[in-house]
Amino acid sequence: MSTQHPSRAPRRRMPVNRRQFLGAGGAGALAAVLASCIGGGQSAQQGTDSGEAGGALQWWDQFRPLTQMLEDELFTPYTSANPGVTVERRELAAADLGQALQVARRSNQLPDVHSLAGLDAAPAALVSEGWFQPVGDHADFDSSPIADLLFDGVHRFDGSVYSFPLFSPRQHATIPWYNSALLEEAGLDPDDEPTTWDDLRAVARAVTEGTDASGIFLPAQNPDYLSAIVTQLAMTAGAPGPIDWTTGEYVHDSQPFVDAVEFLLSLQRDGLVHPASPAMIPRDALARWAAGEGAIFPWGPWFIGDLVTESPEVVERGLGCWSIPRPNEERTSVRSAPSGGVFWVSVDSEHPEVAADLLLQMTGQDFQAALASAMDQPPALLEAVETADVHPAYRDCVARFAEDVRIAPSPEIGHPDAWRVTAEMRPVQPTIGILVQSALSGADIDIAAELRTYREAVSVERERALAAVQADGVDIDLDAWVFPNWEPESDYTIEAYDAR
Repeated sequence: MSTQHPSRAPRRRMPVNRRQFLGAGGAGALAAVLASCIGGGQSAQQGTDSGEAGGALQWWDQFRPLTQMLEDELFTPYTSANPGVTVERRELAAADLGQALQVARRSNQLPDVHSLAGLDAAPAALVSEGWFQPVGDHADFDSSPIADLLFDGVHRFDGSVYSFPLFSPRQHATIPWYNSALLEEAGLDPDDEPTTWDDLRAVARAVTEGTDASGIFLPAQNPDYLSAIVTQLAMTAGAPGPIDWTTGEYVHDSQPFVDAVEFLLSLQRDGLVHPASPAMIPRDALARWAAGEGAIFPWGPWFIGDLVTESPEVVERGLGCWSIPRPNEERTSVRSAPSGGVFWVSVDSEHPEVAADLLLQMTGQDFQAALASAMDQPPALLEAVETADVHPAYRDCVARFAEDVRIAPSPEIGHPDAWRVTAEMRPVQPTIGILVQSALSGADIDIAAELRTYREAVSVERERALAAVQADGVDIDLDAWVFPNWEPESDYTIEAYDAR
């Protein structure tokens, strides 16, 4: 793989997702796909006149709870202070966003600024493929309040800042959110927290048998959702994560991963999962949860922000959250890598200076406080939550993260060229999420054998990518994935990288 600066690299095309691109050829089909993907999005600061100050910026993301906050705290103040600049924002579901971005990429019509939801590639791979322009060339992110959270190989590539962490890494997506009224109808006390997998199963069974609702939602139409839940549950069962950082080896087929998958399948076998779950994406499940069709929905901290945006009356009805359950009473942390970049400026943007300056505003203390109030993912400056105007359940959720989440090592931070290997690696199919999706839909699958096959395939792909990068003269080996001083129940700090 070439070591040429990513922003100067030839624009090679990303592998086409056949489900998304076959049959989308031709200008008419392309327009139809784009229209179907973005037609229902939320828009802010509509405008089409370029103006003297830089022009209309196209902005695409999936953050529904941030819709009003982005308009009130970012777009309106910025466009008021910079006459001639307008922002056109589209908010899409994650899967639709990924599809729209790939189609737009194919026709050189990427928006100026976008997130990466729904794209099946690591950010480093997209950087190396020439999707983006660096923002650090146009705005001083190195002097911003989040400067200490910028890392080489994650936000900075070949010396240039391409993105920045908007959110805190101290979070996960397997928080059991519950409907208080349904629990009480089933004779349960919401304050009597289920701490183990069996406890959660018992609560789901009580709701299923004692009400007209289902016990739990598992929206299996989204394999990424399932992959995240399996990985996070596996960590509560003792897995270090997808990688054992003391050896650098993948461990997707270890017993904790097998146990996590079997736990989800047992909920399905016991009839505790909402029957329409196989056809749902998370947003579908949220709507059904809001309608009272099920009591428990494991999802991320943005759950309540979504509800406040779409169904505020449901928040008043009563809800809360518990900590991620574990196989037994022993508390084991969930590990999360340092936060990556969220918003990126596309290579197609004709206004990178304006786009970068607009993004820089998101790193300030005032915006971070407003971000906390939107109750999406916790802000990068996590202390902003302490004084923000948030629902008590959101504050409780963030406090649980402080107890349950530890920061894991990152090869990209530990070795200056590890991102090149990540960029070279091709997605391995089927993923864990797709395997679980099939199993939840009734397919007869040997989970342990399939996880072993997946682990072997990912290991082979990393070895292939490593050899390809080495052939380009890069000095790197598997030791880049080994952190012998890693301790599972401690944060891996910058000092730990230095002492490695």
